Amino acid sequence: MAEVLITLGIIGVVAALTMPALVAKYQEMVLKNQFKHAYSLVSQAIKQVEVNNGYPLECYVWPEFRGGNVCLEYREDGNCKKWENKGPDLYGRSSDCGIFQSEFEKTVKIIKVCENRALDQGCIPEYNGVDTIKKAEDDSLSDEDINKATVGNSWWRKDAIAKERKAYVLSDGIILLMSGWSGMRIFAIDINGKRGPNKWGHDLFAVSVSSDSGKSLNLIPAYMSGITEKGGKSTKQMLSE
Repeated sequence: MAEVLITLGIIGVVAALTMPALVAKYQEMVLKNQFKHAYSLVSQAIKQVEVNNGYPLECYVWPEFRGGNVCLEYREDGNCKKWENKGPDLYGRSSDCGIFQSEFEKTVKIIKVCENRALDQGCIPEYNGVDTIKKAEDDSLSDEDINKATVGNSWWRKDAIAKERKAYVLSDGIILLMSGWSGMRIFAIDINGKRGPNKWGHDLFAVSVSSDSGKSLNLIPAYMSGITEKGGKSTKQMLSE
């Protein structure tokens, strides 16, 4: 009897040590599969929009970063007061974004749309923004410091996400969160909807519709606004696995 109890005790200790790792591994596998499903679904919808129109619509970012506008003067709160415009079509093309957005909405199964105040209206859970993530990383930063550091992707600040961003809830629970750029040139996918952890780089990933002049549209990692919270992975890392 004593030997049985000792054996059971050893099994219990081993289980207690290994179970958290097994659970974490399982959760990681689930998120990977959900990412593949969500990414594939949106990619196919983008391709379908192109097929329906018979040509690639001009609503995309360039396939790689080609430089951007620079803030020449900041306001007292750290937000940009004056930008230097370096030229037309600096980030891509947007002339067909209205058509693209309308056609995309017909292509996927949407059960709810929030034009703004997506958090209050129940389209999205509460997300961190680039500002709150930076504050968590360095609590000594002032609000002005944080505004300056995030002025180039202010559309992903916490308040902007909750109050200003448009969001779609799809029939399978996936959430698409628009950045405010014309069309879907930069947006985010919450691969499992309101289910946790609701963190950037865990189940929330920034992506872009991308192309070059006259070429087909593709879904790529959003190189101008990638966000990864602690322990997470970038969109590019997820695609490589």
